[in-house]
Amino acid sequence: MTFMLKLTSWLILLYFAVGTATADTPISSGKELRCPVCGMIPANYPKWRTQITFRDGAVTAFDSPAEMFRFLGNMAKYDSKHTSADIAEIRTTDFIRKSLIDARRASYVSGSSARGPMGPDLPAFENKADAEFFARTAGGRTLNFDQAAKKTGSASAR
Repeated sequence: MTFMLKLTSWLILLYFAVGTATADTPISSGKELRCPVCGMIPANYPKWRTQITFRDGAVTAFDSPAEMFRFLGNMAKYDSKHTSADIAEIRTTDFIRKSLIDARRASYVSGSSARGPMGPDLPAFENKADAEFFARTAGGRTLNFDQAAKKTGSASAR
């Protein structure tokens, strides 16, 4: 089987196995939110959306995990009001299931054929096995949150 046929078959099976589940608390999707790194509208990229919620209730949304990691790497440049100590939660969208997941517990795939809104990106997966399968079929290697942060030059936001 060709690569694309294998990947498509796997995605179809996974879709029917899990449906189109979403988490109880959706990622903010208002068109008014813009990625502070690139200025794009995260709501336009539902399979890539990521957001940080701060302890004061402020929300910063990103069009992809890569942009979120760039933000974390230089928060002072993009947000003069918050530091990493102010972060309450970081959520991202599972690339296959489209459900919200804890970004700090996610597995990311670096160097795959998947292209995000800004080009090469880091698809996120709740299950490491899904990330590993994706890496085998679409190329790349799996990374945890800290490894992905290091790869993109950002400090860990634990």
